Amino acid sequence: ASHSTRQYPIQIAGGNKLGMKHGNLHDFRNSKEDVPLANLFVSMLNAVDVPIERFADSTGAMTEVRA
Repeated sequence: ASHSTRQYPIQIAGGNKLGMKHGNLHDFRNSKEDVPLANLFVSMLNAVDVPIERFADSTGAMTEVRA
């Protein structure tokens, strides 16, 4: 068996003051383009006021998870 960096569940928990959308399920398996996990990290860093536009192989922040 091996580990893959694709199609695994991630749950984000935190206070409303972080500006994250709560109570949503996002499924990116059938999107037109691959969404790198690093995009989530960029969004999380932006939520805690770390001004970063890219991280690793990211293509930008995930607007789907930000309020």
